[in-house]
Amino acid sequence: MEKRKEKRIRKRMLSSLEDRPAIIVDISQGGIQISMSSTPKNQLVSIKLQIGGKVINLYGDIRWINKTISSQNSSNIGIAIHEAPPEYLQLFEARA
Repeated sequence: MEKRKEKRIRKRMLSSLEDRPAIIVDISQGGIQISMSSTPKNQLVSIKLQIGGKVINLYGDIRWINKTISSQNSSNIGIAIHEAPPEYLQLFEARA
């Protein structure tokens, strides 16, 4: 059952969470799911991603963390976006 209000876009892209490497799993206007090898120490986080050659800064808070046990020991992290520039929101307008 889908819990999100907005449609999510499954898109893998490199990013960083608190200046540590991360991979975006999916995104929506109100949230983002990221996979990374460690977990952030704070609930409020900053995310950097590149859209069209421009670095975009997002700010949000961690809502959930799922640790996976495998040869790579990664964590999937769900983040609610609180602050995003217009360039980020334009990603979703084109798909509406």
